[in-house]
Amino acid sequence: MYPPTFSLHCIIQVLHDGNKTGYRYFLILSHRQTHRQTLYSMKQHLFLVSTPFNMLTASMVAFSLPAADTKTLWLIDQPTVQSDFVTALLEWPASPFKNSRLVSHKSSGKGKRAQRKESLKSIDALLADIKPDKIYTGNDRRVEFQYSMAHAAHSPIGVYLDDGTYTYLGRKTHWFTDRLLDNLIKKLIYGYWWKQPETIGASDWIQEAYIAFPQFACAPLLGKTIHPLPLNLITKEFRQLSNICLKSNLESHKVDAIEGLVLLPHDSVLKPSTLLRIKEWCNSVSGLIAFKHHPRTTNKTLFSIAIPEESYELPSEIPMEVMLPLLSKKTHVIGDISTALLTTKWLRPELEVTALTESVTDPDWIKLLSALKIKTEL
Repeated sequence: MYPPTFSLHCIIQVLHDGNKTGYRYFLILSHRQTHRQTLYSMKQHLFLVSTPFNMLTASMVAFSLPAADTKTLWLIDQPTVQSDFVTALLEWPASPFKNSRLVSHKSSGKGKRAQRKESLKSIDALLADIKPDKIYTGNDRRVEFQYSMAHAAHSPIGVYLDDGTYTYLGRKTHWFTDRLLDNLIKKLIYGYWWKQPETIGASDWIQEAYIAFPQFACAPLLGKTIHPLPLNLITKEFRQLSNICLKSNLESHKVDAIEGLVLLPHDSVLKPSTLLRIKEWCNSVSGLIAFKHHPRTTNKTLFSIAIPEESYELPSEIPMEVMLPLLSKKTHVIGDISTALLTTKWLRPELEVTALTESVTDPDWIKLLSALKIKTEL
């Protein structure tokens, strides 16, 4: 008996020798797994992303897919000035994507419609080359995603990538302005292929979803085939991406040594009580403390009374997502309820994370923080 992973094939060769005809049999042993991988190589995965969070979750999923599959990354709705993170992503030697390219910029003003039309025209040409089996997005309200789904050569599977808050709390919509009026306007502008989602990820274009905490997904997403988001962010490939992005801004070994990381709020919403709580927390940390300002904070001196002098400042312009592959498992992250804080828990669920909440914090938020095992401090 041959092992079950192998298959047996027989080839018959006809031999002519004068008036005699004979047969020779050749037995060929082939590996089924190799055959399966050959079939898998036909799979084409197309990822449409717009934010650093989307870019990382797309990469995490792409690394988890079969190596023989082809993965393509399209950057959509990008600012005119390219960020350091996007530059690093496009230069990433260990990228899981065969091809990464900028497809569309943010459009605004009088030329918005013409700009959008030009972007969709370029998508038509690119789709003809890829012929994707699956198309992934962090936001199924993106016109680039819906257009790609509607105009692909054959019907691809739509896949939602966890985009954060809306995955768990849903997106509140009005039955008239959102579900009827906005839906009708978009159908008239773009085409009747437009499908208005009840919440992000819930449109009829989506059949599957990758979610960090599947058990807490909001009700409209539960009808999809849900996969857990792969926990592969702390690998040498992602650390390479982080180091390319950070360049000489800081030394990665110092990030690895951080025991307490404070994500500071925007200076416009800073309260004296928040400064006091941050100072008390810093005094309780025995090891290296680092802090990161909100990227749009203008008056950084306001925080000096709360942060120890020997603390280490992380660059405010670098997204928190970039830091995560470099943090050690012992790092404790604290801050007000923000995208950066929640991103930390979504992408590095093993880290200890604490949210500085207020007595007026929405009960739905408190419930979500508790479910995600994010500690709260009033």
